[in-house]
Formats: sequence, structure tokens, C-alpha cells
Amino acid sequence: MIECIPDLSFRLPNSKAFFRNIVIKSLFLISAASLLLIRFTPFAIANPRAIEQVRTAVETAIQPIVKSAASYVEQKTCFTCHHQALPVMAAVRAEAIGLKVDRKWLEAQRKFTADFFLQRKVELVKGHGVPGGAFTAGYAIAQFVATSQITAVGEPKRLEGTDELLDYLLKIYKPDRPWKINTIRPPLESSDFTATGLAIAALSTYALEDLMKHAGEIRTWYANTVASSAEDRAFQLMGWYWLTNAHSYHHALKTVTAWPTDRRKMGKKPDQFKEPKYPEVEVDTERLQAMVDQLKQRQREDGGWAQTDDMESDAYATGITMAALLMAQPELAHEKWCFRGVKYLLETQKTDGSWLVLTRSKPIQEYFESDFPHGEDQFISISASCWSVIALSQYIDVYTNPRK
Repeated sequence: MIECIPDLSFRLPNSKAFFRNIVIKSLFLISAASLLLIRFTPFAIANPRAIEQVRTAVETAIQPIVKSAASYVEQKTCFTCHHQALPVMAAVRAEAIGLKVDRKWLEAQRKFTADFFLQRKVELVKGHGVPGGAFTAGYAIAQFVATSQITAVGEPKRLEGTDELLDYLLKIYKPDRPWKINTIRPPLESSDFTATGLAIAALSTYALEDLMKHAGEIRTWYANTVASSAEDRAFQLMGWYWLTNAHSYHHALKTVTAWPTDRRKMGKKPDQFKEPKYPEVEVDTERLQAMVDQLKQRQREDGGWAQTDDMESDAYATGITMAALLMAQPELAHEKWCFRGVKYLLETQKTDGSWLVLTRSKPIQEYFESDFPHGEDQFISISASCWSVIALSQYIDVYTNPRK
């Protein structure tokens, strides 16, 4: 996924092209979020070596993640979110903070995912052929975006399989429940907000006009649907953030006049180049702020978050929650709660680089060893480790790439 805009005011720059390049980079999850604004001076600023400690945690974590994803494609033929999409997203995010990622490994993962869906090309157009539905298709496109080069106009290259998956998402859309979860395997595969958020991100990036046709219905669904778990709340926030940015970009394409290269051509009518107002954006950002506040308030005393109210803190809930918050409002990286979350992840990381999270899903396939630690808990643990890497990488980014 791609860089996020750190400013929620949605003030337009003077050029459609510039705006396009910036906003396209904000539309997808987690692969390169940006961070700024100082409200709190955490330990990382007082002691630069603390950032190196976080970087070491990311570097150590990437090793078992990459190894396990490579092992998976050698043993299996079906795409998974936990062994293809999330590992690639985490690795690319780590690469964005200066860590090396094996390009051959990335290409092997891309080809594995593309081959799986291209074999189902005929079925996809009809709205069939994707185990896991929008959830699976959305994560697959997220993986493609993470490994895509940005083109001259600011749009990620469409890798093989992207168009077919976009057609599938549009085919299965329903107004009263835009994109639903098909199989309940909590926490990773359990939320309509996850399925809907990933679909919004995919269409925002590649099929904006199609998404905007359904924007009103999606807003209504958001207003009438309650988030009840950490997975729900994290993707509720990310999906709303992507939808709001998509709306802003779409409005800009329709209303913003390109800034003249020669300012003398403006003549006596500079008003035509003023930044336009945005209908509904203020309401969107108010709702987004309420989601942010709710997530922050759910932080536990130990600095982590829990998947549900009756569970203890774990790395999955903590990683995905922090990633969502830092995407929506990168400036939060400088607040005390964020440092507490980072500290929780550092303290709960195992010496092999992984994080252990106990499974609570009923297995639907025969157990096999994917070379990730923790035995029968390995699938949720690799997912937790990926989200933790993403969140920690976002945190590092603020100190290594300061924004003006």
C-alpha cells in the first residue's frame, strides 16, 4: 500500500496533476505511511538509539516472515492473505525505512498470487471464483499495489490479475451490504469492515468513477453498521479514510482548474484558481475523528489493544490498530499513547523476531508446517507479526523522514 496524506484539511494544491500524485499515494493501506506534527516528545527523540531499537525489531521480524511466505508457496497452490498479501505489505513497508528485501522473493510472491487468480479469469467476471470473496480479492490487490511501480501520472502499474479482481469486486457489490465477509475466521477474516475497506482502497486506486457511483450507499452502510472488535474498528477507520480521500480527489478532478505555468496568463481573473470547497468533507472528517478517538481510548494499561473487550492485549490487535491510527492521522506518532504502543510491541516480541498470538479460529484445512514459529498458532501469529512490522515501520518513518 502507498503513502498517506498527513493533513486532514484537504486543502487543494494548485494543480490537478500534483493533487493526483499526492492523493493516489494516500489511497492504499499500509505500505508507506507518512508521519508528522509534534505534540509530545517521546523517548525516541530524547534518545535516538531508541529508534534503532525499533528498527532492529522490524529487521528481526522480517526474517521469519519472508522465510515462511517462501515456504508456503513451495507447499501450497492457493493464495492466502496471511502468507502472501500481509508478508509482502510488511516487507515493502520495511523496505521503505531502509531495510533490504529480496526482489526475487517479491516477484515469486507476485507471480504466485497472479497465477492463482488468472486461472479463475472466466469465473471472476461472473462474480465467482474467489474463496473468501471481497476480503481475499481486496488483500490480493493490496499485495499488487505494494509491489507496483508508480507511473508518470501517479497511478500504480496494473499488474496481471488486477483488472480481473476489480471486475469481481464490482460484480459482487450490494447496496445494503457493500462487500461482505464470507467465512468467519477471527480475527483476520471476520469483518464486513475489512472486506469493504479493502474494496474501497482497491477501487479508489484503479476505478474511482465506479466507486463514486456507490459512495452514497457506502456512507449509509457505514452510518448503520456498528464496529464491535479491533478488526472492525481498524478497518472502519481505514476504509472511511480511503473513501474520504477518494471523494476529495474525485471532486478535485471535476472542479479544480489547472494552475497556469505562466502566472501572467491569469490576467485579471485570479478567482478561478481559488481552492474550491468540498461538499460533505467536513462531515467525513468529523466522523473520522470520532473513530480515531474511540480507537485511542481503547488502549489498555499495558500499552496494547485487545481483539475483543473480554480478551487481553495482543500483537495482532495492537499492530492493526496502530497502523490504522497512523495512517489516518500520522501526527499521532508523536503522542504518548503511540510510544506506549511501540513499547508494548517491543516488549512482547520473541527473540526469533515473531509475535505469538493464540488462534481462536476453527481450522478449515489440514495442519501443515509453514516454517513460522508457534505451531498451530502460526497463521494468526504471522499476521500479527506483519501488522506489528507495519506499525513499527510507520513509527520509524517520522524520525527518519521528517516532513515540513
